[in-house]
Amino acid sequence: MAEKTRGRARSTTSQKKTTNQKPANVTSISQGGLSQSENRAESNDVRASEPSLLELIRIRAYEIFEERGRLDGFDQEDWARAEAEVLARFQREKSA
Repeated sequence: MAEKTRGRARSTTSQKKTTNQKPANVTSISQGGLSQSENRAESNDVRASEPSLLELIRIRAYEIFEERGRLDGFDQEDWARAEAEVLARFQREKSA
């Protein structure tokens, strides 16, 4: 094994540059589970005075999170359940 040399500063050959870029695989919370085109189409179908479907899904997902006792790690399941409930309710109201 090589011995460490005392008294000399360590020299580095590369320096990491940090950037504040968002990773490509992270979906912003404003987009939720819908793609941009679905989000735009959905926002055109709903009146401005009514909460959007996406907002209703967010609210219901948070309610489910609280019902579970605010346990972390179930966000995908909470979102999927909330989305199914809100969309089913929306379809029933639309068909009536």
